[in-house]
Amino acid sequence: MLAATPAWFADNVPQIATATLLLLIVVVLRFVQKVAMRLALLVAIAVVGLLVYVNRAPLRSCARDCECELAGREVTVPFCDPDLDL
Repeated sequence: MLAATPAWFADNVPQIATATLLLLIVVVLRFVQKVAMRLALLVAIAVVGLLVYVNRAPLRSCARDCECELAGREVTVPFCDPDLDL
């Protein structure tokens, strides 16, 4: 196969192959980085959603009483009116 290629190509096959592989590595790494970032953001959003869902009862009492405990920490809601009918 190399015998049928031009002389300039046959003489530079290792350099051309190396450059091509480096270019492919850069493209693949860029793609993997974007996919990993999107996956990390989706996981972070899912974790926040899960925490809100698990703590929905304490959040409801927070809105009603203006004080509660979330994730083991005492929380006081600023600018809260406990006289509102929620």
